[in-house]
Amino acid sequence: MNTIGERIKHLRKEMHLTQVELGKVIGIKGASVAQIEANTSKPTEAALKLICATYKVNYLWLTEGRGEMMQDLSLEDLVDKYMAGESPLAISIMKAFVRLPDEEWSKFRDMIDRIKTEGQL
Repeated sequence: MNTIGERIKHLRKEMHLTQVELGKVIGIKGASVAQIEANTSKPTEAALKLICATYKVNYLWLTEGRGEMMQDLSLEDLVDKYMAGESPLAISIMKAFVRLPDEEWSKFRDMIDRIKTEGQL
């Protein structure tokens, strides 16, 4: 991936976004995203920064191809990334799980064991 357009296309596909969906995020039409990906048009600096902020992308990777594609993501960021489009309740439950301190996991496991024993799971 030698060009910004190629990297944007790669990122968009990794995020399971259409050109229209990415365009909405950065304030352009899907056809304009297609032109950027084809390297017939260049993204604005504002669009590049918005992509990085929205998707936790490494700016140097996006603009120069240096480093890793993604910034270090927290578990909550990963929940947002992989559960995009899921029910808000499911997302909030998963985020609550990733925030549990270690000592709470044993309590949670005990609760699940009780539910299993009582035949509810």
